[in-house]
Amino acid sequence: MSDTNIEVFQLVKERVLLAHLNVRAEKHGDESEAALDVKFELTTANSILKKLNPDLLGALYDFDKQADVEDDFKRKLRFPLLGVLPWDLELPRTKLTVHDVDGNDIVLHDGRTNKYRIEALDGGTVKLIFRCKFSQPDEDAVASLMRVLQQDVPISLESVALAAEPDNFQQADLLSQAPHSDARKEAESLFNPAGAQSPEQLLEIDPTKV
Repeated sequence: MSDTNIEVFQLVKERVLLAHLNVRAEKHGDESEAALDVKFELTTANSILKKLNPDLLGALYDFDKQADVEDDFKRKLRFPLLGVLPWDLELPRTKLTVHDVDGNDIVLHDGRTNKYRIEALDGGTVKLIFRCKFSQPDEDAVASLMRVLQQDVPISLESVALAAEPDNFQQADLLSQAPHSDARKEAESLFNPAGAQSPEQLLEIDPTKV
């Protein structure tokens, strides 16, 4: 899998072609459950390649000295016969929003986005193909998606991170507030015969009275 930072590749209301839908069964243990595959095609400026890898644009495109004006724009294909390239990226915990279908947004959660394909086109345009997979999709959502099959629709795509874990300082603070077991209290009394209960109290102890 690519070492790309998965948080970088997000789409916000990008118009894409809903190219294909596949409703199928998948195994979860001994049970079969419904699953949905949605294939999208995004045709846009080749600068989107930087979201996949900062060096990818320069690897596929070069300056056209007669046409390119801006230093950061490249439209000339380096390898016109290269064809469609696979890109081994997977976005876990995908949240997909298809905006304004029948007047409403369709939102699908807890999916995976993969099967990326890159088709670099001459002139500075690139076609990016990818698939979103969801288990147990809502039937109404599937029906709405079928009505816009082979149409351009605005979508937002993101990989929703898991809830943040408490950091080390938070964990230490929680442990300090937890009730102490009898074994821990006994161990602390052996370590601290003066009976101090905190580092601050330890600093106040007169060693001549211990």
